[in-house]
Amino acid sequence: MLLTAHKLLYLILPLSFSPPFSFFSETELSVTAELVPTSSWNISSELDKDSYLTLDEPMNNITTSLGQTAELHCKVSGNPPPTIRWFKNDAPVVQEPRRISFRATNYGSRLRIRNLDTTDTGYFQCVATNGKKVVSTTGVLFVKFGPPPTASPGSSLDGLGEIIQIPRTYIFSSLK
Repeated sequence: MLLTAHKLLYLILPLSFSPPFSFFSETELSVTAELVPTSSWNISSELDKDSYLTLDEPMNNITTSLGQTAELHCKVSGNPPPTIRWFKNDAPVVQEPRRISFRATNYGSRLRIRNLDTTDTGYFQCVATNGKKVVSTTGVLFVKFGPPPTASPGSSLDGLGEIIQIPRTYIFSSLK
């Protein structure tokens, strides 16, 4: 849109700020401007209406032994598709050939650590962002000394970590 002004008024305020104010005009002064939006903060679009980012499932904690393999899963979905970053104890995870790797999956991302050492123990976090929103989840990987975990009655193993059975606790109280 083009705006043109043919007369421009100037306001002259007396030093005492008391009325009356004086006005004078200068004719034939022409100003042309093109209005161009500089940001879209107040403009909604069809793309924004379909935008979302969801944490589909929290990350599991894993307890396993030296030499084993652990897989941590970041289950997120979003539109636009999210970018996922991995952190260990708040520092970015660095991939190591044939030992530490992460990759995108159809459910988000997977971090795999092979040949575990006790130094791999820590808090692992995945942070997903799609430019509109950020979600994250954290899990604990605990690498212990000793033999690999074995199945006990009533539990199962997925081959990547130990399933810990927690006995049920019942709390009884009497009403008087």
